[in-house]
Formats: sequence, C-alpha cells, structure tokens
Amino acid sequence: MKLFAPLFKLSIGCITVLALTGCPNMNDPYAPSPYDSGGYGYDRGGYGSGYDYGRDDYYRERDRDRKRDLKQERERLEEERERLERERERNHDSGSDHWRPNTPPPSYRPERERCPSGFSQSENKCSGEERKRGCKDMRLPGGLGCVSR
Repeated sequence: MKLFAPLFKLSIGCITVLALTGCPNMNDPYAPSPYDSGGYGYDRGGYGSGYDYGRDDYYRERDRDRKRDLKQERERLEEERERLERERERNHDSGSDHWRPNTPPPSYRPERERCPSGFSQSENKCSGEERKRGCKDMRLPGGLGCVSR
C-alpha cells in the first residue's frame, strides 16, 4: 500500500489541475491557436494575427465601403444623364438635321429593278414551243418580267 500512496496522490493532483483549468474546446473558431506567431495567439491584444473578422467593426467597415461605392456609381450615372440631356438640348436648339429618336428615319427610294444580263424586259412569257428552243423567262421580286429568247 505504501507504494500506491504517492502514485495515488499524484493522480489526484493531476485530476484537480485538469478540473480547475478545463479542457480546450477545439471546435471554437475564436480560441487562440498555438500555431500563430504570438505563441498562444495573443499578439496585439486579439486572437491570432491579422484582422478579427468576427467583430462588428469589420461589418461596419464593409457596409461603409459598399455605401461609398454605390454613392460614387450614382454620381457617375447622374453626371452621364446630365451630359446626355445637355447634348440632346444642344442638338434640338441647333436645328440640325440629325435623326432624333422621336422622328422616323428618312425613307429612301428603292433603286429601279433591272433584268439580269442576257435577259430583256418583257411581260410576255415564253410559249411551250419557245421553251423547247431554249427560251427562259423569270419574274423579279418587284414584279418585273424578264425573258431570254
């Protein structure tokens, strides 16, 4: 029994120390890591090295950046709208003949149809007898009749 008494006291002492300090929670993302440069992760007063993404400051800064970007984009779009409005008024005041969105585009006269080379204009179709001798006739999309005799 004398042999087990020191071993018993040592085991009771280890159990007491473990009970007072507790076990590390390895699933806690905010727990200090022994692999950080500060030893146990307490460099510069925070957990780990770098920025603490779990804090509200990070989200406030991110929202502030987004709002700033949106404001800049709104200002850019407003300037572009004003520039286009000034250009539209300048074109309207100058009385230029440029095409405007509210007016239809100018209509162009289609070029007069012509028969292809080797054909002459004729409204008379080839007869069966003429077809046997090589006469060809056609009608163009515009309605013009052409014959090659």
